[in-house]
Amino acid sequence: MSETRPVTTSRFRKLFTRIFLALLFVTASLIASLLVVYELRYTPPLAAPAVTEFSFSEPVPRPAGDLLLLPVPKEINRGSGTFTMPQALRVDASADILPLLTDALRRQVNRTADESGGATLRARSDNSLPPEGFRLRIRTNGIEIEYADPAGLFYSVSALGQIYRQGDGTLPVLEITDWPDLPLRGVMLDISRDKIPTMDTLHEIVDLLALMRYNHIQLYVEGFSFAYPSFRELWEETETPVTGEEMQQLEAYAAAQMIELVPNQNLLGHMNSWLAAERFEHLAECPDGFLFLGLIEYNSTLDVSNPESFELVKQMNDDMLPWFSSRYFNANLDEPFELGQCNTRELAAERGGAGYLYLDFLKELNTNVNEEHGRRMMIWGDIAAKYPQIIPEIPENVILIEWGYESIHPFDEHVARIRDAGLDAIVAPGTSSWTTFTGRTENMMGNIESAVDAAMKHGALGMLLTDWGDLGHWQYWPVSWAPLTYGAAISWNAGSRDHLRLEEILNEIVFRDLAGIMGPSMLDLGRYNQFEEFAMVNMTTTMQTYLFGLMDPVMLSAIQNRFLSEFPDLLQVGDELIEEILSRFENPGPYQHQAIIDYTSRLAERVSESSMDLDDRGLIIEEVANAVRMIHLGALTRHYVQWMREYSRDEKMELLLQMRELSEMVMEEHERLWLSRNREGGLDRSLSEFKSLQSAIDDEIRHQQRGPVLRSMGNVIRRVIAAAAALYIDR
Repeated sequence: MSETRPVTTSRFRKLFTRIFLALLFVTASLIASLLVVYELRYTPPLAAPAVTEFSFSEPVPRPAGDLLLLPVPKEINRGSGTFTMPQALRVDASADILPLLTDALRRQVNRTADESGGATLRARSDNSLPPEGFRLRIRTNGIEIEYADPAGLFYSVSALGQIYRQGDGTLPVLEITDWPDLPLRGVMLDISRDKIPTMDTLHEIVDLLALMRYNHIQLYVEGFSFAYPSFRELWEETETPVTGEEMQQLEAYAAAQMIELVPNQNLLGHMNSWLAAERFEHLAECPDGFLFLGLIEYNSTLDVSNPESFELVKQMNDDMLPWFSSRYFNANLDEPFELGQCNTRELAAERGGAGYLYLDFLKELNTNVNEEHGRRMMIWGDIAAKYPQIIPEIPENVILIEWGYESIHPFDEHVARIRDAGLDAIVAPGTSSWTTFTGRTENMMGNIESAVDAAMKHGALGMLLTDWGDLGHWQYWPVSWAPLTYGAAISWNAGSRDHLRLEEILNEIVFRDLAGIMGPSMLDLGRYNQFEEFAMVNMTTTMQTYLFGLMDPVMLSAIQNRFLSEFPDLLQVGDELIEEILSRFENPGPYQHQAIIDYTSRLAERVSESSMDLDDRGLIIEEVANAVRMIHLGALTRHYVQWMREYSRDEKMELLLQMRELSEMVMEEHERLWLSRNREGGLDRSLSEFKSLQSAIDDEIRHQQRGPVLRSMGNVIRRVIAAAAALYIDR
């Protein structure tokens, strides 16, 4: 027995050694294979050409006596002579519109009005004018206004105010006859992606939209940006929502300037915040989660087969809608990505597809909205575009909002289909400001133009220009002023686009910049993406960098390829347009990070030299400066990711330290600027991606500070992980 034990022990040792060596061999082979995969997948970056000269829009000198108006009038005839504006206007108007006229003169012309003595301003109703139309005559001895309705009167005084501010107390003799092309000219502001404006800011927003002659505003609500009385425990500790009382106050403030505040809340998809609450998690279509694009954990859509889902929706309506007097309500119902994928998969098959599940829910909700709350329901049109067979069964009182945010979106085709079915439609282009920092100017203009053209061609109710806040709502409010101006101009007078002096209008009327800098500079800031690899959809690639931080380029490329393979399913457009969009990614150019930095730096410097006659002029300059810092941080980060394998340790450290300093400054300023216009709730979420990037930068700095052996080992491990992840993403 004593001799057997050593022999047995020896055999076990040999066996363990063989197993260990086999495992070591397999592991080494696997690592070697993954390193080969990495090398095969890695593509060296393209070197960017040096750019030393840039093309900027230059300020245009204004000739003496030149007059700019927003929107451009359909008819204007200049005469000879002038009228000197008195300090107090003696008015002759009917008693029913006198309060409106008096308030409009105070707001727009900074003049008081009384009825004593001979009138210097006469206002008369004229039923022959189109709705919201007016005729403004300035004579040497006074002012005459003819108006179709109260809105027409208000807009005539607004035009008078613009003329007055461009003079030295005297007004040129002229006659303007004007009316809108589209009856509904609206703006939808996202107050749910983290940024909820203060009441002072909301009032300023209404003032600006009234100046531009918008007549419809919606504040987009998902999650807890509205203070639902029945669900107080879900928001009162963490959020700073708009209350019902504040909505009522804002509605009255907007109505005084001819703007209708329309209630808006999402009631099917985009329910992430509700489904994250323990109280409602069982109402999810996919309670175990859903992989969006096969990569992202997502849980956003209600289970329409669960009666409790509709009870929740009804209570949300009961909480919100009584605070509004508008005859409309936007229930959204867009992007229910999981619908028919999990709990309702069998039901969807029985009904003939997920589109019919959507239709059933839509009909039930429409009954509630119409019969219980007396509203006409609006919904986004993406699901109708995806399942056009349901369009004939959509109740005729439902308004479909056809949305799309690329300049090539097929508004014409989609609006025609909606109108042919006998349904009312609204077109919804976008400001192109979100996920860009400073906009995408050319896309914005083309997007708005094609939307307005389709609306006019097919008799749509109007336009709802959307200003979203995806991914932290990082764009500052003045970035959206140029798109709002352009949307206002051509939705009122579509024919003005060919001779619209947009830069000068922005200078004179919107930014009130005596130096003539802000108009061209803000439009040019929306053109920095000309130096990116390709025309990214719905964002810039500089902004996209923040989504992935310092991710290895091989892994990043795999994610991009997966996104492109899944992307067509998200677009409710035809194959030709899908091919056109996908073709953008086929032959990417070099990412010109230094050109982006130099280009935007010069524009920020120009903006700092502006001379705006606005109370918040200093704040606007600071907002532009920090937006440019965000662009610079994104540009440096993207450059680092693309070149991390090519650069030496010293080159990488120089870049990393520059990024670290910039990230600290961006976050500090973003917090300060945010609180200048907005409530505190949501700020931490908005800062989270910056903090994640800063943490990644710190980790990378520590990695580069290690000794050569540890740094090399770390690089090997990173490449192995990246290759394995890329293979998994390709699964």
